[in-house]
Amino acid sequence: MKISLDRLARAVHLNVERLTDHRYRVSGGEREHLVSLDEALECDCENRAYRGVACAHLLACMLAEGDRDCLRSLRYWVPRPGARRLVRAA
Repeated sequence: MKISLDRLARAVHLNVERLTDHRYRVSGGEREHLVSLDEALECDCENRAYRGVACAHLLACMLAEGDRDCLRSLRYWVPRPGARRLVRAA
């Protein structure tokens, strides 16, 4: 599944509550969503896998679990000291 940097930027602002080992409640947007990170990544939102891109709710839960691909993508865009916008890390 692809990671959209726009959705990842939204994901870092969402609240994630662990319900069970791989089930989460995500809030902070328009409404709460239930996410499952079992073998199949599932979210009850309408954007869950639009064209193979993970939704912000899935990404927030993946970040909470320490998913390496999400963390690597997050480190790819870092604020530089004194920069007015995010720039691509070297």
